[in-house]
Amino acid sequence: MNNSIRCSLVNYDGGSQALLQQYIRRAGCQESTLPTSPTLYAEDANPAMSSDLIFLHLSSPEESVQKDLATQLRHHQGVVITSPFPKQQFQDLFTEPFAFLTEPFSYAQFNKCLLTYCQTPI
Repeated sequence: MNNSIRCSLVNYDGGSQALLQQYIRRAGCQESTLPTSPTLYAEDANPAMSSDLIFLHLSSPEESVQKDLATQLRHHQGVVITSPFPKQQFQDLFTEPFAFLTEPFSYAQFNKCLLTYCQTPI
């Protein structure tokens, strides 16, 4: 079932990207990584919008998301925000994500997110 889930990664650095890619492969999902920064959104982020889950890394509560990207993500039902900071520190988050994972997160937490997504009616 998971191998049909398409995941896009936006704004990840080497370490956190490698771990998340490992989790995605382990779960049997498909993955594409977009180098797009949330402040430097361009048309190259549009393929992410066709993914089932979009993992967006925010390195701090102060990190801003470019207006066009934020608008598109608000309309996507599978946005998963990951950050080393807990969700409650994001007072003005631009959207209510499907899930919020505080880094470092385990494979079990990642897999729970996938299972919840699979059980959520669209």
